[in-house]
Amino acid sequence: MKKLALIFSAFVALTASAQEIEIEAQKYPYYDIIEWKGQGAILMNRDPNGTTRRIGLTLVGDQNSSIWDETFTPRDEEFYYISSENARYVYFLDNLQLENASVSFSQLNEAGNMKTSKVSLKNVLKSVGIADYTTAEVINIIVTDKALVHHIRYEDKKEKAVKEVATFITHHNMLPYAAELGSIPYDELKDENVGYWDYVGFTEDKICFAARGLSNKKKGWHVKEFSSKGKATGSQFLDAPKEYITVQNIGFGTTGKYFMDDRDTQDKGMVCYINDKFYMVGGERENAGARLILHEWKEGEWTEINRMELNYFIEKKPLKLGLYPMNEGIGYHLDHNGYDKASIITFEKQEISSHNTFTERTIYNPSSVFNRKEKQEFMVTLPGLVMTFDTEQLNKPGPVKFLMER
Repeated sequence: MKKLALIFSAFVALTASAQEIEIEAQKYPYYDIIEWKGQGAILMNRDPNGTTRRIGLTLVGDQNSSIWDETFTPRDEEFYYISSENARYVYFLDNLQLENASVSFSQLNEAGNMKTSKVSLKNVLKSVGIADYTTAEVINIIVTDKALVHHIRYEDKKEKAVKEVATFITHHNMLPYAAELGSIPYDELKDENVGYWDYVGFTEDKICFAARGLSNKKKGWHVKEFSSKGKATGSQFLDAPKEYITVQNIGFGTTGKYFMDDRDTQDKGMVCYINDKFYMVGGERENAGARLILHEWKEGEWTEINRMELNYFIEKKPLKLGLYPMNEGIGYHLDHNGYDKASIITFEKQEISSHNTFTERTIYNPSSVFNRKEKQEFMVTLPGLVMTFDTEQLNKPGPVKFLMER
């Protein structure tokens, strides 16, 4: 409880305990900043003239100077940052969709060591029945503590079904594995109670996917668990607690799903999994307003643990909602009729939660949901520490400064 109290009160006012530290300049100006949740902030620098594509990375965290510096060279000007809560690696992807059944990336571990590689998924896709990999569509890309995971969907027109698989590239040796999630006949997808498979989270080497469906006429979610080598390790069915309003799952956080052009799916409640616990967020309408309700799966049933009141809800316009599971709660991005905010429903009840305007930088700054901030501020929380960075310092030569409050 003390940890949450620190996070949610630290930005109320700067006190005498605040310290300003200076991060020395690199060869090129810092042009962007991203958060590695739990590790700190990563400053990025590059040649403003574009003579080289090399990107410099500088980690700033619980020290009075930078922790390490590293570089990588993306294949093209555009690349994609993939990270997750509790994962000890992050990835910079060159391609979202597979290219000749392959994925190219630069992998960074928490010690600041970078590896660049290209991995073919052709053989493992064949092992789960995808002979024509050109028909495979990547739906999501996630980094877990043990592997880089691709969620892939393709249509089997011969069997008149949508088939979904997951591939796993282990961090240490970069070997690929694959597993079949399920096959959904076209006819079943006409049932509003049946949905596609979706990645919902991981804990250590347990990686979970869930799909809405029926079990003995009960509504809920089928859950499948896999290891980082694609081995099925368990399955279960989670009953739906009640009928919730339909929301559009728009993706949130540094996963591939957010970056996909066509990432919207319809859901009645959304499941998350973190620290070996399942959670569910559902939307409920009441008069002119609505609320988001957070449940935890305990002893075979859902228990409400927190809720977030919404000021209004227009029935003809569905809620667009994206979730990002964190150790403190479920961060979310809510987009509805001009209300475009990011916030968090915590696992421990809080009297208030901050609602900050959503921007593209919010995706790269998960900690921004904890406290109210100015648009130009980039805020990172670490145990016993809050870091604040003014993004107006970017794209200027010379050193930059962080405000550290302990």
